[in-house]
Amino acid sequence: MMYNDYARYYDDGQLHFSVLMFDYLQRVLELHPVAGRSMIDLACGTGTLALMHADLGWDVLGIDASREMLRVAQRKARGDVTQQRSIRFRRADMRDWQVSTPVQLVTCFYDSLNYLLEEADLAATFGCVAAALEPGGRWIFDINTPYFLEHVWQPVEIDERDGYVHIMHSQFEPERCISWLQLTGFAQRDDGLFERFSEQHAERGYSQAILEQLLRLNGFTIEAVYDCFVLTEPTPISHRWLWVCTKQ
Repeated sequence: MMYNDYARYYDDGQLHFSVLMFDYLQRVLELHPVAGRSMIDLACGTGTLALMHADLGWDVLGIDASREMLRVAQRKARGDVTQQRSIRFRRADMRDWQVSTPVQLVTCFYDSLNYLLEEADLAATFGCVAAALEPGGRWIFDINTPYFLEHVWQPVEIDERDGYVHIMHSQFEPERCISWLQLTGFAQRDDGLFERFSEQHAERGYSQAILEQLLRLNGFTIEAVYDCFVLTEPTPISHRWLWVCTKQ
């Protein structure tokens, strides 16, 4: 199962991405403002971005399929009792969820949508997002580009920290534009010995044309597509796109 054992070590190596995305999103929202302060962070992971928005006064629902990632998120939410936050977390598959009260903003970051390996799964997710948004609400997400998955993601990557190391082996399948990744981690226990765990991940790249088609079929108007982390149009070698969409 993905993001199971790895959840305990996720923030140590990847917390910085959520912080960067939070800062970037504030700039994006200045250009594409939202008429309200309620949001859903889809595939919220350990909840960093959701908690940062709650600290700004947003009413936030974080949704993720990983029980272990949500445990970390809930522990973080309980850890700072000085903060008065409106935040909840729910376990659900991004392809099949609903809310009773529509919100003004739904976000989904850190290439979470790349984990949907079939167009039907992507369409189902877009449909859930559309149903959860008020008319005029924003749907903002990032996604790794096909170029990145094929040309930038290295066959072997190693992340080593004090008492922890993981090795990622990836292989690109050009026929389906899928990068298959095996993550093997070694974490030091209290007795000094190392415990091994292994997870399999896979990400698919989608063309802009497919994304545009599925978004429009689910009732979205595309406001902008940015080269992620800047406010300029993508190039053929962009690594990540940031999409800003509005529910019609």
